[in-house]
Amino acid sequence: MVALAQTDAWKRLGDRFSGEYLRWQTSDTIGLAVLVLGLAATYGLLLLAGKWQERIGRSDRPRSPFGMLARAHGLTRRERALCRHAATELGLADPAELFVRPDTARELVAQQDRGLAERLFC
Repeated sequence: MVALAQTDAWKRLGDRFSGEYLRWQTSDTIGLAVLVLGLAATYGLLLLAGKWQERIGRSDRPRSPFGMLARAHGLTRRERALCRHAATELGLADPAELFVRPDTARELVAQQDRGLAERLFC
């Protein structure tokens, strides 16, 4: 009730959008810069969290078919990385598809390591 009784304060409410209050001030610039930096930092943290979550999702399968097949074929770390890279280039959902569908990956793997291609696909 006391706020309603102060009619002078109610009449001056509209003054904040005219006169000297209408000009751009330094505090406005600082506030806008802090807002933009905050949004950029939030976006960056969300990207980082997404990549971290994706990395966890990949390593969450300790007994993946690709790992078992790579061990069965006696692949080295370099050869496993080459197979993963080839699967990514071919757009395969799982690198284990290289072992099941040799016709799609034979040429690509042979370009980088002919011996590996002969061991896997012949």
